[in-house]
Amino acid sequence: MALHGVQTERKSTEDHLRIQSELVPVIAEMFKTEVKTVLFYRTKDSHGDLDLLVLNNGNLGNINNKLKERFGVMNNNGGVCFSFAYDNYQVDVIPISKESWMCTDFFNYDPSGNLCGKIAHKFGAKFGNNGLEYPFRNFSGRLSKDLVITKDHRKALEFLGFDYERYAQGFDTVEEIFEWVISSKYFNLEIFQIEALGHKDRLRQRKRDTYNKFLEYIAAKNLTNPWVFEKDKSVYLDKIEEAFPESKLKEKLAKLKEEDDLNKLSSEKFNGSLVMEWTGLQGKELGNCLSDFRSEVCSSIGEIRFRDFILNFEDDADIRTYFDGWYSLNKERYDNSSR
Repeated sequence: MALHGVQTERKSTEDHLRIQSELVPVIAEMFKTEVKTVLFYRTKDSHGDLDLLVLNNGNLGNINNKLKERFGVMNNNGGVCFSFAYDNYQVDVIPISKESWMCTDFFNYDPSGNLCGKIAHKFGAKFGNNGLEYPFRNFSGRLSKDLVITKDHRKALEFLGFDYERYAQGFDTVEEIFEWVISSKYFNLEIFQIEALGHKDRLRQRKRDTYNKFLEYIAAKNLTNPWVFEKDKSVYLDKIEEAFPESKLKEKLAKLKEEDDLNKLSSEKFNGSLVMEWTGLQGKELGNCLSDFRSEVCSSIGEIRFRDFILNFEDDADIRTYFDGWYSLNKERYDNSSR
């Protein structure tokens, strides 16, 4: 393994725990915050890295610079994870928000969290270090917001059909983790197969040794598929709402959908394709024109949003008329930029 050109190596569990005991107080003191470590099955004899979970109390400062000053060469995964080498071993510092600090059990007993997430996905949900969430995608297909269902790790696992008491006892072997995953009443052999995963997830799982071992394990057991999931994941909303009424999931989704419908309607009435057709502008000039028009409209109309400004026109032709009037006064700036 390499970390920005620095060669790292797998370590025995003994060395892993030694390095962990050396670094936890150092990192805790460096950032004046709480640090958690990750549990693993008890017979695990070697490790590829050490994960240190750091509570983001709002006063961590520049994490990258502090770690780099102390430990040298760094990898920075967009602020999600900060990696450095210590005693030829990769150490990952992972900041966790206050809101998600109670969800850190997700990292324990790899690969349990990853495998449980495959079942959550079939309910239309996602299971990760922010708890059990429901992703809402807007009209363009982009992720708009993750709605929290629960941050209680126990409740999340039990909803997904797992025995939490067994989980809390820990595991001696990775095979015990596999058996625990199989024990979920929602277990279905097919949903874990590589070809059943999304493109990005497929690429990730192919590289994960424990995931491939799990596939080999369930294949060798000649399991059947007792649970069949519906293709339409929205049918599970009532089940989620019933299990987690405090999440008010359906109410929040309805509000997001209402907002999204208005955004979609506004986008249909005024968009870059229409402005390109009206003006002949393209590329950077088109982008500048759209940005300037939105900015000047918003600054002139005050509190009302640009979306609502567009929707207030009863006739779409009036939108064109208004824009043409503005463009005639500002056309030269885009003509000049295109020369």
